[in-house]
Amino acid sequence: MFTIFDVFSLALLLASMGLFVKRYMTQDPPVYPYLIIASTCLVANWLGETGGGVYALTLLVAASFSFLGCLLYPSWRTMNGPEGQKTAGGDDAQ
Repeated sequence: MFTIFDVFSLALLLASMGLFVKRYMTQDPPVYPYLIIASTCLVANWLGETGGGVYALTLLVAASFSFLGCLLYPSWRTMNGPEGQKTAGGDDAQ
């Protein structure tokens, strides 16, 4: 018998892994955001099966927001500052 936690966590896991594979083919995405989503889905599904429904739902909502972050901001590495900005100690150090 399937519960809502099974369906929600499996759908979120499949969507995030599909996004990772799609981006892996064209870019070099970081792995750890997708691993965090996968482990959160695992823990939330386990909590939902053992009776911690509110905590499981909270974790799945948090994982959903993390997935949205991966979906909407694929170039998070360049969000630190202007693209042309160099750090101290680089080739442009005086």
